[in-house]
Amino acid sequence: MNEIQSRILTIFEQIKNICDENHIPYYAIGGTCIGAVRHKGFIPWDDDMDIAIPIEEWDRFWDCMEKNLPLHLGIYNGDKVRHYRYIFWKIHDRDTTFIEEAEVDYPDAYKGIYVDVMPIAGIPIEKEKKKKFCKKIYRLGVLNYVRRYPFHEMENVKRKLMWMIMWIFRFGIPFNYYSQKWMKLLRKYPLYQSELTGYTWHNQISDNLCFPFAFFRNTEEKQFENTSIACPGDWDGYLSRQFGDYLTLPPLDKRQDHHQVFVSTQLPYSEYKGERK
Repeated sequence: MNEIQSRILTIFEQIKNICDENHIPYYAIGGTCIGAVRHKGFIPWDDDMDIAIPIEEWDRFWDCMEKNLPLHLGIYNGDKVRHYRYIFWKIHDRDTTFIEEAEVDYPDAYKGIYVDVMPIAGIPIEKEKKKKFCKKIYRLGVLNYVRRYPFHEMENVKRKLMWMIMWIFRFGIPFNYYSQKWMKLLRKYPLYQSELTGYTWHNQISDNLCFPFAFFRNTEEKQFENTSIACPGDWDGYLSRQFGDYLTLPPLDKRQDHHQVFVSTQLPYSEYKGERK
């Protein structure tokens, strides 16, 4: 492990302990699941960790985190941070700094090294209902972005028009209004009562990001560095659906991290707030 990965693992161990003590299920997803299966730890060039929490356990999970996390770890989310376009939350190390490219001009979004925590919910299985659900997710994702960012960040005419219309009513629309509506929508589709699930924290739920719930019905512990992590029970079906041949290493030019702009394991991000990097 490199120094960033070591810090991430330390955060995860705290999360894992709290989940285990309170019987809260979670799943390693994405590159974290590939790392557990293929490398028995981090993908060597990766710089993050992703876990998913069933939507019906979401509030209890965060209540347990607030009560039990050590003081140097904090909760980072779009209810507290305006310039944050996602609905998933992070648990970050306040004694470190991890500033990503999209955050450079927005000091309120500065944070420490983190673990991403995603809400995983059900998806309607009927074709028309699924299509309507995915369209609603996409619309909420766009509106969430438009409400949170200034005009110059709008990359096309449609979003510029949406921004101008929304600006008129901005005082009546809190910056977290659309992210909360997104979460409210997900709560209507409990994971364990569904036949289909997927990346419900992603605003574009493509076919390869939808999975039979059977992949997630159980979990399987996999070695992850010097600890273990819970992966979807059918981790092979899940990873094959999303990534195809996930056991084959990517070309050398694809083996690179994709998040960081500035990282410090020695100084807290509070040292940089208020500065334009």
